[in-house]
Amino acid sequence: MEFCPTCGNLLRYGQSQFFCSTCPYIARIERQVEIKKKQLLVKKSIDPDVKKDDIPKGPETEAPCPRCGHDKAYFKTMQIRSADEPESRFYRCVKCEQTWREE
Repeated sequence: MEFCPTCGNLLRYGQSQFFCSTCPYIARIERQVEIKKKQLLVKKSIDPDVKKDDIPKGPETEAPCPRCGHDKAYFKTMQIRSADEPESRFYRCVKCEQTWREE
């Protein structure tokens, strides 16, 4: 990766030159650049905030399930963001066990 010495933005490549998309900087390439190693990036899976076992079969409330439409769900509140933000409420449908979050 090359960066613009004028403004610090990432330089783009095209027609045997690097150029900046925000300022007029251009760096011509005198000789052919050889790429020695290519590496494919793999997208990592993201673990859910709350797993099925985190919301026990305990207190119920009336909350419509987004998947099946059933009107009863188990719930749990957790502070997952900074302390000055409100708690998040997590629900699990009594019927189909779909889990969702409400801010």
